Amino acid sequence: MLSRLEQFLLQENSPSQAQNEAVGGRVLRPYQVEAFEKWAGRGCRGVVIAPTGTGKTIIGLHAIKRIGLPTLVITPYERVMVEWVKKGREADVLFTRFYGGEKRLSRYTVAIYNSVCRHPEILNHFELIILDEIHHVGADVFSTILPKIDGKKVLGLTATLKREDGKHYNILSKLPVVYTLDLKNAVENGYVAPITLVPIPAEMNREERKRYMEIQAEIWKVRSMLSFLKNSKAFQRDAEELERRLKVLINERRIFLSRIASKKDALYNVVTQHPHEKIIVFSESIHSIEELKTYLSEKGVAAETYHSDKSMSERGRIFSEWGKSFNVLLAVRALDEGVDVPEVAIAAIIASGQSVRQLVQRKGRIMRPREGKQARLYVIYANGTVETKLIHKIKCILKGFIKLY
Repeated sequence: MLSRLEQFLLQENSPSQAQNEAVGGRVLRPYQVEAFEKWAGRGCRGVVIAPTGTGKTIIGLHAIKRIGLPTLVITPYERVMVEWVKKGREADVLFTRFYGGEKRLSRYTVAIYNSVCRHPEILNHFELIILDEIHHVGADVFSTILPKIDGKKVLGLTATLKREDGKHYNILSKLPVVYTLDLKNAVENGYVAPITLVPIPAEMNREERKRYMEIQAEIWKVRSMLSFLKNSKAFQRDAEELERRLKVLINERRIFLSRIASKKDALYNVVTQHPHEKIIVFSESIHSIEELKTYLSEKGVAAETYHSDKSMSERGRIFSEWGKSFNVLLAVRALDEGVDVPEVAIAAIIASGQSVRQLVQRKGRIMRPREGKQARLYVIYANGTVETKLIHKIKCILKGFIKLY
C-alpha cells in the first residue's frame, strides 16, 4: 500500500507533468522521469542503474526537490562529494559538507562513506538517504550502513551494482533494483556517445615473456593448492594464506603487464593520431604512468599524471590545465569514478583489472554526450596473455551481454 507521500509523488510526476520539469536548468530526460517514478512506486527504496554520463545525479537532485525531506547524500570520495555540491548549487539545493574539518549538518548534507561509518549517529538526522556509487556499500568496511537506514527512504545510484566478490547480494537483500537503463538504449537515445573499440596487440620480448610465464606458473600453483584445500576446514588457515598470496600474485602480474616496453610505442602511435584532442590513459600502477609520462615527454608529447599520491589541490590544478598546456592525462584509478569529463572522446587502456565494474567505469569516462561525438576506446594489450580476455569482456559490456547486478 502506497503512503500519501508516494501517491502524491506519482500523481505529481505523471509523464505529462514531469517531462517538462527541469533540474538545474536541465529538462528531465524520459528515462530520468521513469526511473524516479519506478523508485517512488516502490516505496522510495531501491537502486537505479544507468551508464556513466547519463545523469544519475540529476535523478537524485530531482528526488530531493520532489520529496522535500531532510536528505543525506553519501559518496565514496571527496571529488564526488564536490560534484554533488556543485550540481546541487545549480539546482538550488544547497548542501553543507560533513567532511574533514567542516562537519556541518543541515537540511541537505553530503558526506563520504568513511565519515558516515565513523559517525553513524548523523543518519538519525535525515529521512532520505542517497547512496551514490552504491556498489561500495557491499564492502565489509561499509556494511554497517544499510542496517542503520532500514525504514528510511533510500535511493542507490550506480553504473553497475555487480561486485567481483559477490557482495552486491548484501545490497540486494536490503534494496531492490527498481530501474535499469542499458547501454544500448542509452546510445540509441543519445544519452551517451557511441563508442568504437580499437584493440591493439603489443608483443613481449623474450625476457618479458619469461618473467610472465614465471608469474603465471606461481598463480597456477597457488590456485591448484587452493582447489585442494578449499573444502577442508582443517586447513582453513592455510587456505586463507593462499588466498592472500594469490591476490598478491595477480596484482604483481597486472603491474608487470602495465610496463611492457612495446606498449609505450603503441600508445605514442595512438597519441599522434589525435594531436589536438584530450586523451585519457588508464594503467594499473603509479610507476607505470610516471614511466609513460617520461617516455612521451622525450618524444615531444606533453603529458601529466593523475593519481592518489598527489594532493587534491595538485590534482585540481592538473585537471584544469588538461587540454591547455597538455592533452594526454595518465591515470591509475583516481579517475575511474565520479569525475565529469564531457569533452573527452579518446581513451586508451594500457593495463586494467578484469572486474566488470572497473571496465564499465573506464569506458564511461569517454561516453558523456556531445553533439556529433564518436568516442574511441583503444585497448593496448599484451598478446598471448590474460589481457586478451579484456577485449572479449569489453565487447560483451558494450553489447549489453553482461549482467550489471
